[in-house]
Amino acid sequence: MPGQAIYANGSCVLRYQLTIKDSSSRQTLEPLVISRMFQNQFDCAIYLRDKLAPLVELMHGRPEIAAFATPIAVIEPLNMVVSVFPIDGELPAIIGATDPDRLVEVFAEMLPDVLEEQITVEDCRVELVNYRRQHRCVLRYEIRGRRPSGAAAESQVVYGKISDDGTAALAGPVVAALRQNVAGAGRVFNLPRSFGYRPDLQLALLEAIPGTPRIAPALKARLQGAPPAADGLSLESMIDTCAEIAAALHTSGIRLGARRRLDDELATLREGFAEVQRISPDFGTQLYAWLDRIDVYAEESDALELCFSHGDFTYTQLIFDDTTAGLVDFDTVCQAEPALDLGQFLAYLRVAALKARKSGGATAADIAGQLAERFVRAYIVAAGERMEDEERLRVRVSVYQIVSLLRMALHSWRKLKGARIENVIAVLEEEIACLPPLEY
Repeated sequence: MPGQAIYANGSCVLRYQLTIKDSSSRQTLEPLVISRMFQNQFDCAIYLRDKLAPLVELMHGRPEIAAFATPIAVIEPLNMVVSVFPIDGELPAIIGATDPDRLVEVFAEMLPDVLEEQITVEDCRVELVNYRRQHRCVLRYEIRGRRPSGAAAESQVVYGKISDDGTAALAGPVVAALRQNVAGAGRVFNLPRSFGYRPDLQLALLEAIPGTPRIAPALKARLQGAPPAADGLSLESMIDTCAEIAAALHTSGIRLGARRRLDDELATLREGFAEVQRISPDFGTQLYAWLDRIDVYAEESDALELCFSHGDFTYTQLIFDDTTAGLVDFDTVCQAEPALDLGQFLAYLRVAALKARKSGGATAADIAGQLAERFVRAYIVAAGERMEDEERLRVRVSVYQIVSLLRMALHSWRKLKGARIENVIAVLEEEIACLPPLEY
C-alpha cells in the first residue's frame, strides 16, 4: 500500500513501504520505493534517463538496493517510474547524506567532540524521520565511536536536514542569532546547536535536544476525557509557552530570512487553486470563493510591520520535556507580519481539535476556541509594549488563520487526504463566518 501520495504539476508521487522476506536467509527488509506517475510513457522515459539513471552509479555497493534486480524501472502500463530510496530524482543529495561511509568522514570534520579528538567516529546508523515533502528531508543519525583510551564512547544523536533550495543553510546563522538576541534577553527555551552546513550534500547538521511534540496528545486526551499526563506541563501551560516563544521571536529584532507578505501568500494560493479547479472544478470554485472573500477583507484591514518569524509555527515544531520547551526547524524563517506565525499555529490547533473530537461533553470548537483565546492573550502579554495594536493584531491573525487553512486544504488535496480536507473545510467555514468586524 502507498504510504504517501502527492499530486503536483501534472504528475503524482506515491511512496510505498514494502516488506520483503528473503526465502533463503529468512531476513526481512523494509525498503521504501518512490514512484512517479506521468501522463504518458515519453515523459516517463525522459525522467528515468535524465533524473534517475545518473544516480544509480552513486549507489554502487549500497545495501539498500542489493535485494533488487534493478534500483530504477518504468512500469509502462501505469506510466510510472519507480526507484528505491534513497534514489530520488527531485532530491539527489539524499544519496550522499545516507551513506554511512561518507558520513563518517563528514562527522569527523564537523562534530565538536570529534574535532577536539575526544571521539573517533567508527560508524553511524541512519534513520528517515520526515519525508513528507518532495524537496526536503529530515534524517536522524546515531553515531558510534571510541575514545582515545580505546573504550567505546556513548552514542550521539544528530539530526540532518536536507533541502534542495539551500534553506537548510539558514539553520546555523538563525540559531546563533536566536542565542544572542533571545536567550541573551533572558527568554529561555531550548535551541539545538548547529554543527554546520555541507553545501555538497545540501545538509545541515543539528544537535538533538530533549523533548517531543506534546500538544496534540494532550489535546486529544482533553477532548476524549482522558486524564492528563502525570508529568510535564499542562495543556494550558504549553499553550502559554508557545505564545511566549512566538513573542520572543517576533521582538528579537533578527533580520534573517526573506520577506513574506500577504500578497505573496494569496498569489501562491491562486496559482495552486488553478490546478485544483482543472481536476476538481467544484472544489476549486469553492476555494476561489473563500480566497476572494479573505482577499477583500484583508484589503480593508491594516497590515502589521514585518518582523522575524518562524514561518512554519505549528505545535509540531515546539517540543516539551517535563517542564522545558524547545523550538526546532529553522529553514522557513522569514520577515513577515507576526500574524503569519500566530494564524498558522491557531489553524493547525483548530484542525487538530476537530480531528480528535469525541461525542459528548465539551465540543472540539469550544475547547479549541478557549485555547486559541488563551494563546492570543498570552502572546499579547509576552509581547508587551513591542506589540503594535491589539485590535489590528487580532484582525490580521484571523486573516492569516484563514490563509493557513486554505493552504492546508490545498496541500491535503494534493496528498489525496479526503478526511483531512473535510476537517479543514469545517474549520474554514466556521472561521470565515466569525471574522471580526473592522471597526478601527
